[in-house]
Amino acid sequence: MIKVMEALDNAHTGKAGALKISAEGVESPVVSELLYEHRMELWVNEQLVARLVCTPENLDAYVVGRLITEGLIRTTDDIEMLHISENGRVAKVTLNVRGELAEGTAEEPTSVLGNQVLLRPVECTGVEPVSKVVWQKEWIYNIVDMFAKDSKLHKTTGGTHSCVLAVEGEILHVVEDLGRHNAMDKAIGYAVLNDIAPEKCILFTTGRVPVDMVSKVIRAGIPVLVSKSIPTMDAVEMAREYGLTLICKAWPDSFEVYG
Repeated sequence: MIKVMEALDNAHTGKAGALKISAEGVESPVVSELLYEHRMELWVNEQLVARLVCTPENLDAYVVGRLITEGLIRTTDDIEMLHISENGRVAKVTLNVRGELAEGTAEEPTSVLGNQVLLRPVECTGVEPVSKVVWQKEWIYNIVDMFAKDSKLHKTTGGTHSCVLAVEGEILHVVEDLGRHNAMDKAIGYAVLNDIAPEKCILFTTGRVPVDMVSKVIRAGIPVLVSKSIPTMDAVEMAREYGLTLICKAWPDSFEVYG
């Protein structure tokens, strides 16, 4: 059972005054729209597993996506209950089978937002290589063109990352968040909650691609990851090991394919 309270105040942004100083030394007052940082604790089987910082929307998809990409569940059938508090500050999950959790190292930060993992799953054995999927370059450029128009929160604040979920060139879902890892978890969670076959999906991120982003996509079973930014060498090596098609530097005039 998944239960999400809907009383969040939706105050994702606030306005702050500042003094703008030009290169010529001209000073002028400005008002900027800025994102708030929403903090949420994630509890699994009565254990606090993470303290998260995110944008407070699509929290159910965020939690489900994170459980998938961290290897705590394989499908929503593994979830007996998911409850997100009225203020969105606490998410509690009960799994059908109690997975073995290993203690992490001193609240290890997992992103520049300060997301902290207090307990992390034992290394998952038996993760299969992702299925190969035929894709077309036109699909990639269509998504790139869409991002050129900017997304809602990024247009007003300049402070979000986005993830796009697409199947055969058709864009199914667009999500924004303060953090690129969060946006990816939300997009994957949306696919899981809406029974979208992961092996048919292409996932596009605006963020750079370190190895933990690649591992999330592989755990989700998605065969193609596209980024407008760059990968790390570790990310490329993992992508090749598991058969993930990694496309980076995706811009209107070109992109680079690894693997």
